[in-house]
Amino acid sequence: MQIKRRPVAILILLILILQGCATLKPDRQADTQLSTEARESVDLLLDNESFEAAASLLQTLAQQSESPLREHLYLEAAETWLKARDVEKSLLLMGRLEPVSGDDPDFAFRLRMLKTEIAILRGDIDQALDLMEPAPGEETPIPLRLRYHANMAEIFRLSGNLLESARELNVMDMLLEGDEAERLKTQELLVQTLASMTDSALMLLQPPPPSNLSGWMELARLTKQQIAQPADLAVALADWRERFPDHPALQDFLAGLLEQRGLTSSDHIAILLPRSGPYKNVAAAVRDGFMAAWYQQPLEYRPHLRFYDSSNPEETLRTYQQALLQGAQMVVGPLNKRAVSMLLQLETLQQPVLALNQVDENTTNHHPNLFQFGLAPEDEAEQIAERAWLEGHQHALLLTPSGNWGDRIAERFRQRWIALGGIVLEQQQYNASENDFSYPIRQLLNVDESQARIRALQQLLGTKLESEFRRRMDADFIFLAARPQKGRQIRPQLRFHHAGNLPIYTTSHIYSGIANDEKDRDLGRISFIDTPWLLENETQNALSRENLQRLMPGIKGQYARLYAMGIDSYNLLALLQQLQTQPGRTLSGKTGTLYLDENNRLHRLLAWADMEQGSAKITGYAPRMQTPAYDQSPLDNSAIPTSQILPQPSSPDQPVAP
Repeated sequence: MQIKRRPVAILILLILILQGCATLKPDRQADTQLSTEARESVDLLLDNESFEAAASLLQTLAQQSESPLREHLYLEAAETWLKARDVEKSLLLMGRLEPVSGDDPDFAFRLRMLKTEIAILRGDIDQALDLMEPAPGEETPIPLRLRYHANMAEIFRLSGNLLESARELNVMDMLLEGDEAERLKTQELLVQTLASMTDSALMLLQPPPPSNLSGWMELARLTKQQIAQPADLAVALADWRERFPDHPALQDFLAGLLEQRGLTSSDHIAILLPRSGPYKNVAAAVRDGFMAAWYQQPLEYRPHLRFYDSSNPEETLRTYQQALLQGAQMVVGPLNKRAVSMLLQLETLQQPVLALNQVDENTTNHHPNLFQFGLAPEDEAEQIAERAWLEGHQHALLLTPSGNWGDRIAERFRQRWIALGGIVLEQQQYNASENDFSYPIRQLLNVDESQARIRALQQLLGTKLESEFRRRMDADFIFLAARPQKGRQIRPQLRFHHAGNLPIYTTSHIYSGIANDEKDRDLGRISFIDTPWLLENETQNALSRENLQRLMPGIKGQYARLYAMGIDSYNLLALLQQLQTQPGRTLSGKTGTLYLDENNRLHRLLAWADMEQGSAKITGYAPRMQTPAYDQSPLDNSAIPTSQILPQPSSPDQPVAP
């Protein structure tokens, strides 16, 4: 099993789970316990998630205490600073604790786990894995064993190994026996982790029953099936329980699955899509995907649909009001970005709206009843940056087309790459209307400088030299933005200029969505990110691309990804409230694994794919990451003098319309 390097993420729900249990506080000996009053003050701050105040109080109490209580309080303060997202203050305290950690094995283990968590946050998976050895034995207190498995689950998740991450969560569930509240959170995360895998992977990798993991994988498959009604899901869950009678899934967890209300024939949905104009074909693809999902529901569970023409964005508000007057309980659309902005300006929205586009992220406007869903290329650029960082790269070259589309992708990649700690060595643009890209490629690779050096040397020596131009050697990879035809032209020219061995990462635009080994062979080996629906072979799923193409001939054309968006738009309607109120909740959709941010924008975690010998093969899935708010320097406590450790005071082909 190969673990990828350098993930950068906050331990999101796992750390919250451990914070919820009093399990992060190992049993203390009498000489390492605070007074009851002081302990209650600290715990009150922790319970209210006032982590900075709690950490400051712990440091003050440590300064006033004698050893060994002092060291235990400093360690708890360091752990609490990490919860407050202040890595530097946590590191400062850790430097003081290192010399005294050898006298108490549990104390040393806590310190090692804290170092591991900082290494994970800083993106150094190699060091994190080193720190996880050796594994705790059965004599280690359960709270510390829980912490160990939480860290392992996060390492595997960020490395793309979702099955092993789920195994670690399964161990945590068993260790949490007796704490049903924390078990419920762990079980929800476990099934969400497995649900991010494809049905094919869940079937192929499922161990034989009656193993616990086999039961969890079956439950994950049930959640992915989008069963229309609680009654049908109840039957499916009863059948599951018969096959797994001793499975540890909590009844509250199973009941929670039943609370996911489906749509019924009494629901009225308004769909606002243009019937004419530049987005007519885009709208038709989204509509057909939406209807394919609708037809998959039994007749009695299909909501009533009414379509409205939204070709003129200036009439958006009137069309929305008309839909409400005619009984709409939810609205899907509009597609035009200006129309979405107009709805955002309204003081109130009487019914929820699933807009099929996203406005500029820099806008401060958002509405609790308006959800923005789009296939923005900027999201892909961010995930490409994250993948390159996860795989250990630091120095990037950017080659993107001139114009608005290329500028948007390049800028989002640059922002995310720099936020992660990466360096952009060079950025060049090419003219997509041309076929010769040698000039921007030479500039990107510094080939012209190599040529100039050779000419200068020849003039100095007065003789002609036999030499070969060299490209720059300080780059780790190239981020390329190109459509299929241009990508097939650019890749050979990169090889000609001696960049054939540089890894190339690119967005979904490089792939037409139609397998064409002969033409795509010119792309060589190239890694890209794309909508899972285009890459997965889910023949048992009625809404798979393979099954739908017989009914929708255009499904393999340039609008293929929009059919997937239409399917997800329908399936999202019944889950918007859960996605909004449960921050860790996701939907395993056709366009990717979907989740909602605090501004009601839906984000997609896409699939990785490699193009080799003209064939695209899926290789994994993007993890959910967050930007670290601290320096990316290596974890090295030895460089911190003890004297410094002081107590602290308190797109055009996507529905991204203009």
